[in-house]
Amino acid sequence: MSNKTENFDEFLNRKKSPLSKWIIVALICLFFVALIAVSADWVLGALIHTRKEVTVPDLIHKPVSQALDLLAKQNLAAKQAGVEFAKDVPPGSVLRQIPSAGSTVREGRIIRVWISQGDEMVFVPNTVGATLRDGQLAIRQAGLNVTKVENAYSLTYEKGVIISQNPKADSMVQKGTDVTLISSNGAPPASVVLVPNFKSKKLAQATLWASNHDINLIIKEDPYSVFPNGVIAEQSPRADSQVSPKSTVQVVVSRRATADDEKSYHLHYELPQGKKDSLVRISVEDITGTSDVMNETKQPGSKIDLEIPFTSYATVRVFVDGVLVREREVK
Repeated sequence: MSNKTENFDEFLNRKKSPLSKWIIVALICLFFVALIAVSADWVLGALIHTRKEVTVPDLIHKPVSQALDLLAKQNLAAKQAGVEFAKDVPPGSVLRQIPSAGSTVREGRIIRVWISQGDEMVFVPNTVGATLRDGQLAIRQAGLNVTKVENAYSLTYEKGVIISQNPKADSMVQKGTDVTLISSNGAPPASVVLVPNFKSKKLAQATLWASNHDINLIIKEDPYSVFPNGVIAEQSPRADSQVSPKSTVQVVVSRRATADDEKSYHLHYELPQGKKDSLVRISVEDITGTSDVMNETKQPGSKIDLEIPFTSYATVRVFVDGVLVREREVK
């Protein structure tokens, strides 16, 4: 009988395929994995349920350092979930939290917080010299609002072109800030007198204009000006300002002392054609240092002609909208 049993077991062993053996091994492994998972879950559950329940503090509008202190007192932790712009919440303060304030959690819980970046700041685009439609579009695309459009006569800008704006171009403001644009009505009628742009012009031009329009011209002199002698360096009020007879206009004329070895360089530059004005800055660097002889907005296609005084040698640089477009060494 014993021999028959042994022969039967050998027969069964011979019938088992390699695949059956691997299935048995896999089942055994799954059993132990499940056993370990259940054991770990039981252990973690036991540990968690032994922790004390606490109330989540209110972190909203609190600086991050203060929020961390409040959480530490409750044996809670924090994790930054993100940053967002918020108009009414100071930068570096908590904007939102999960779980919310007043929730009951166990010690060791991680509280997710979103931090405020404060108001979103944007640069004001330069719309001077652009058409009103293009200027309004540029303002809106920058996240700002055109809340007021005024009109004024201009000797410089054609009708429908933006003369000025407030806030000024390239200033940084909060997103959503209101912007006022002033659009040109074109040249004024004979009854309206506007101040021309006298900067970089000879004093004789301002004197003749003031005499023809019954304007009191106040002349001040600047012996330290970088402009050539007899050239107007500043004026008040600015160009295109409306004045009436007997009004006062002030100009500052260069009266720099001319050295025996002083020379002058004639700068001629033409701005390319375009849709809007450009900010032109012209600087001169010589043995006395670096100074600006022009820093003003010019229309597309404007021609600039300047006599620039210097001693011995100088480097003349032309910047258009902050970009160096010409550099010339003169002797």
